Amino acid sequence: MNFISCRFFRMPSYSQEINVGLESNEKSALNIEYKDGTNGEGTYKKVNNAPSGINDEQRLAFALRDFLDTSNTVLSDDEPSPSGLGQTLPFIDEHVDTEDAMQSDEEPPQCRDTEEVLNNAACRLRRWRAASRKLRRPRIINNLCSNDDKDGHGHKINNTGHTDLADRLRSLAAAGSMSASAGELLTLAPPPPAATAPPSPGCLLSPSLADQSSAEYFGSSPECCADNVGFESSSSAGAPVPPPGPRYKLATEGALRVCCFQHTRTVVDKILAAKFLRRWETHVLCLQEYHIVSKTPSGLLEQPLSYSCMQEVYCISRWDPARKYCLRIVMPHGSLLLQANDAYTRDQWYHSIVWRRNIIRYRNFLTKTVRKEVVLKELKNMVDFVMTTPLQDESVTRAPLQILTDLLSENKECSDWEEWAENATSAAAPLLAERCATGELCALLARLCRRRPRAAPLPALAPPVRRVLTRNVDFARAPNARRLVRDYISALSAHNSGSALVRRFVEVTHGNRATCPHPRAAPNLAAVALAALDDHYRESSSPHVCDDKEEEVLCFADILEHMCEYEDWLIVVGAVLQPVPLCSGAMSCPRVAKRLAKVLDVLAHDSRCAAHACVAPARAARLYPPSWLRSAAPSDPLLALPNQQLCKLWGDMLGSLIKCCCKRKSFLQSLSKQLPDFLLVALTEHPAALEALCLMLEWEVASGEQTQLEIIAALQGTELGQKYYKDLCERQQSLQRLQAEGGPKRLALPVRATDADVAALLEAGALGNLECLSLAFTSVTSACAHHLIKLPSLRYLNLWATKFGDSGVQLIAEHLPRLQVLNLCETPISDKGIEALSGLSNLRRLNLNSTKLSAEAFEMLRQRLPHLQEYDIRYTEAW
Repeated sequence: MNFISCRFFRMPSYSQEINVGLESNEKSALNIEYKDGTNGEGTYKKVNNAPSGINDEQRLAFALRDFLDTSNTVLSDDEPSPSGLGQTLPFIDEHVDTEDAMQSDEEPPQCRDTEEVLNNAACRLRRWRAASRKLRRPRIINNLCSNDDKDGHGHKINNTGHTDLADRLRSLAAAGSMSASAGELLTLAPPPPAATAPPSPGCLLSPSLADQSSAEYFGSSPECCADNVGFESSSSAGAPVPPPGPRYKLATEGALRVCCFQHTRTVVDKILAAKFLRRWETHVLCLQEYHIVSKTPSGLLEQPLSYSCMQEVYCISRWDPARKYCLRIVMPHGSLLLQANDAYTRDQWYHSIVWRRNIIRYRNFLTKTVRKEVVLKELKNMVDFVMTTPLQDESVTRAPLQILTDLLSENKECSDWEEWAENATSAAAPLLAERCATGELCALLARLCRRRPRAAPLPALAPPVRRVLTRNVDFARAPNARRLVRDYISALSAHNSGSALVRRFVEVTHGNRATCPHPRAAPNLAAVALAALDDHYRESSSPHVCDDKEEEVLCFADILEHMCEYEDWLIVVGAVLQPVPLCSGAMSCPRVAKRLAKVLDVLAHDSRCAAHACVAPARAARLYPPSWLRSAAPSDPLLALPNQQLCKLWGDMLGSLIKCCCKRKSFLQSLSKQLPDFLLVALTEHPAALEALCLMLEWEVASGEQTQLEIIAALQGTELGQKYYKDLCERQQSLQRLQAEGGPKRLALPVRATDADVAALLEAGALGNLECLSLAFTSVTSACAHHLIKLPSLRYLNLWATKFGDSGVQLIAEHLPRLQVLNLCETPISDKGIEALSGLSNLRRLNLNSTKLSAEAFEMLRQRLPHLQEYDIRYTEAW
């Protein structure tokens, strides 16, 4: 049977012990035993009004109600009442009105519900505790739950520091041993506010990392990876959190009123009620690292006040209406009162002093203690204290991480350093999840991952790794952070289910949304993967020979492949891969080349220009650094892929470019040196290569009769090529008929005209004399540019309020050099298409009204078009 032992001290020396049975099925009774051996059954008479059919917790509430209620306890005439003593002595942070207290005593006792019982019991217990502190006696009521108490499920309840009934019942409700009705009643007895009753660093307990669910920290097992995707929402579940209320900056300097008492603590309580004994001074106090000093060191603060000399620090909410917002610091030979102007300033100074005091204690204790189990326990206490403080300041972030860094830096060359680092990192997991790790700490954590990859505390390291990926701006200034991410990924891949873990890591980094909320995550992750591949293969021998060490870096090639599964990250990967950032040794590895081929295939089949354009940069013909069209060229490949796969990959990349933004004469001219690649891919009947060869003949890109004959032979070498060549010949005949003399010189299409109408009109008859064409206010797009370039005599072109874009303007600028007047008013063109107009050397008049023209692009255009006489740039940035 469990008992609650409560000792009441009768003034001056009389004592007694009262035991209340909590789990008895019979009627509860009070057994009173005195230290002198006598029995006090006749002294107290128990009256219990507990109804039948209630559980143990409700019976406990009624038993404590009867015990604490003066109306239900009969005392002897010659002994004082402990309850009466508790009512006449208020606790230090409450101002009691004597008139109200007398009125409440005169009221007859009413039948109260369980909610009121809990509130009254908690209040009475707090008053008993304050009364015992005032009289310099031991605490009147012991903790209701010791460290050895157990709940209904057999689990230990560690409730150190919780001395009131409300906290006891809250712990029972949290453990799940209370009924729903009793748990709901606890909400009516809220805990004291953080400003007047802050949590002690030693009593803040957090569940160990082994008790956390796998969704909270990204773990190292396949079972962890199979959890719900809601990682971010539950990443902080179970970790200690600051109390509700305002947040503060760490106080450094401020003007406060000071009152010092060079007396014992008992006398201090009496002096607080004597106004004529108080002497206040105004000081500008400075919170330094180890002392509190005054800018005017005189009077009460002539000497610095050391944090190590402080025995207790707490707030005094209300002890005198004229002297509010006070902070009390208990010293060995007296007390010091600090008075602020408001409650916020008082609480800020309170939390700042407590922070300085405890950080000094933790630093001294953790750096001087030899026993590792004691250090780990105190490290957990420090983490709980840091996580629950309402201070939000850079110092609050830097100081505990520096202490952790100093712990991990000690004895790094010892044989058991890895085991010690694992335990320390696991203990500091909540701190690492909420704070940014420094460069030195990142280096130590990376060393742990390298030394013991399969035993590294991956759940504890996941939050700092994700924080580096989402917040780092420049890895050149943080090489240790990049090293931590790299070694962490290597540790993931070292497990038996390494591939699944790496895939899950990429998924968690991106998040469960369609778009990643962290714009820096994708470029940082891609940079880490590319740097790891480049570092491994830079010094590799030629020709390449595969070995077992490659298994350590293949996971980084897998990361690039997994990143391409997300549409928002695909563009980022394409931008990082332009130009080719890998050395020749990496691309000559068949296993790396196989993964890169999948990445290029996804980029080539993406319809967005920003994605597939990365395979061919502006200078596609340069040799180094090469473009992906050059690296995957079938004639001389850098990627170690089979020839058939190379031809298909190269043709797919070429087809995406021709279908979108690179169907231009200049693009084909830049690839004229890769004509053997066009011929090899065309012999495999790839449509993109066949179309490109036909355009070379049609636009006269291939110069020389011998070159043209080679292209014609390649086209006629396959059945599909013969079909493409036949269509080319028909287009040439239509072009000759179109360019024949005759036809109108001016032509304007109706408003409802489309691209199909323009194609039908130009194919209908001869328009070789057409000089002026107006497509204003029609629905034509850049697709009709392929028909407009067939008009050799065109001088005037009006595209006002059409959907003609940059690609169409670029094509016109290359094939219509005689154009003199061009109207692009209210079209969606940008600087990319406007810069292409610099090739129209005969241009005289240009209308760019209401376009996306910038001032820089217009200045460049004026310099390259010296014959430009009239221009309209109203309603643009250059206006």
